[in-house]
Amino acid sequence: MNRFFIDKKIKKDEEIKVDGKNFHHCIVVLKHRADDNILIFDIEENEFFCKILEIKKTFMIVQVQYLRPMKNRNEPNITVYQSIPKGKSIEDIIEKSVELGVKEFIPVISGRTIKRSNEVKQRWLEIIKTATKQCGRTDIMKISEPVAYQDIFSLNNSALKIIFYENSVNRITKEFFKPAENVSIIIGPEGGFTKEEITLANNNGFIDLSLGSTILRSSTALILSIGITKLVCTS
Repeated sequence: MNRFFIDKKIKKDEEIKVDGKNFHHCIVVLKHRADDNILIFDIEENEFFCKILEIKKTFMIVQVQYLRPMKNRNEPNITVYQSIPKGKSIEDIIEKSVELGVKEFIPVISGRTIKRSNEVKQRWLEIIKTATKQCGRTDIMKISEPVAYQDIFSLNNSALKIIFYENSVNRITKEFFKPAENVSIIIGPEGGFTKEEITLANNNGFIDLSLGSTILRSSTALILSIGITKLVCTS
């Protein structure tokens, strides 16, 4: 069943007006008609079973029928600090982060970052919304404005902190992991981290770990690191 995000709080039995991109995608692209059922999720991460009551030229009226039960999840809340890669790789990384259940995504400008950005691009926000609808999440991944590498550590209070580093001597074993509600992960740019950056992370409670002997693309490192973290840290 097709899903749509509404940027407000929704209540059972209310009728809501749906227009803009949601209306276009639902009626023009997906060819929905009156009496069809769709799913809508709101800003409070609730998902509702809905019925299309009426279709006008530029909007439709939808009746909210009932709240769908939330899935029971024991996975950790993962915050990813991702050094911005060159080209459009960041778009793929953001999409994969949504699909993998990342709670918060923070772009980072590290010493070897090639492409630097000081703001969240509108394109990134659209990717998050689209990926959320497609993968079945009921929450929207938070994305923050890019931060300088050294600023990562000032407010971070996660129970488990990991920086993945290609030259780390620490291999991934259970001794470095524990079930944790909040986990922070730092992933580097194509050129990797400097020794000074790793030392700074270690001094602020981050464990450096290796993802293997081969050099990975940023997007591959992201998928592997999140997958391992979720597997080991899920209570």
